Amino acid sequence: MKIFICGDICPTADYRQLFDNPQKLFGNMAELINDSDYAVCNFECPATDSSDRIMKTGPSLKAEKKDLKMLKDMGFDAISIANNHILDYGFKGVAETLETAKDCGLAVFGGGKNSYEAKKPLITEIEGKKIAFVSFAEHEFNIATADTPGANLFDPYVSLEQIRIIKKQCDYLIVLYHGGIEHYIYPSLLLQKKCRAMVDFGADLVLCQHSHCIGTREEYNDATIVYGQGNCIFGYREGDKAWNEGFAIQVEITDKMNVIYHLINATKDGVAIVDGNSRVEKFFEDSEKLSDKDFLQKEFSEFCKKRSALDMPLFYGKNRVLIKLNRIFGGKLFKPSKRKLMVTHNLIRCDAWNEVMQEDLRGAFYE
Repeated sequence: MKIFICGDICPTADYRQLFDNPQKLFGNMAELINDSDYAVCNFECPATDSSDRIMKTGPSLKAEKKDLKMLKDMGFDAISIANNHILDYGFKGVAETLETAKDCGLAVFGGGKNSYEAKKPLITEIEGKKIAFVSFAEHEFNIATADTPGANLFDPYVSLEQIRIIKKQCDYLIVLYHGGIEHYIYPSLLLQKKCRAMVDFGADLVLCQHSHCIGTREEYNDATIVYGQGNCIFGYREGDKAWNEGFAIQVEITDKMNVIYHLINATKDGVAIVDGNSRVEKFFEDSEKLSDKDFLQKEFSEFCKKRSALDMPLFYGKNRVLIKLNRIFGGKLFKPSKRKLMVTHNLIRCDAWNEVMQEDLRGAFYE
């Protein structure tokens, strides 16, 4: 039994025309898809005719409805929509995505017309074995509620129990987790704790997407966790090797689950599976460090320190011009006082204060 799983797919502006030429877009990856018994991906945007963007931070992404039929024609069986962009064009965008996927025969998981529907797993039977897929997203401008559509939120008080229940209904359980730190190859200690908990509650494979770079992996309690699958089809960036590569993952199941990593390389003319032996070796070498908590904490602290010129003014609501200039000048244009930093830190780290501040900010934003 072979299951094909690729990471984030989105028709960015530079790849828009290629989505109308799928054989060129997918290149020799099409062979891997067609060689599999079941193929899934994360579809990183709504497929909609709507032009009404929601108010949010970050880019608003969307696809055309015909892109979903193209994925079906290329051999995909299902898409996950648990990601941070599925609500970029509002409730209509989600509704049209769900309707179009149904019409063209694509199964959808990780999102729905409300939180109840979004939580439902996708369970399929292949060669007498039941394979379950479930996907979660972190909370941004994207989450389904009891009354509104969107993505399936990862809530440890609910989601881990959900995993435990789903595992009782299947032979193998695959979790797609859309979260973690963008452009960072190692898991934070929190991300590692979350993913290990998913395994403890029944997951056989956990794939973290969203980071836009190949990360690391670990074998934990007879399961595999991949902390960063990298991009599948998300455009091409000149000189940005990390952005232009990802892993197409093929899961082979006999008497156990075997995870195979195929390197994807993006060019201006589409993507292709390339010889990735040396990249896989580096992936494994980087992964050997995951058992060292002191190393992970040090790396994360260094990464955050390098990003502070971007993150601090962003946190305090400064505009893009100042943020860009602040990065150029190494963070010297915006340096909050130690007292302001201390107060802000306490509002974030204290659970009670964090809850109050989030409600205050939500009320101020939506009033």
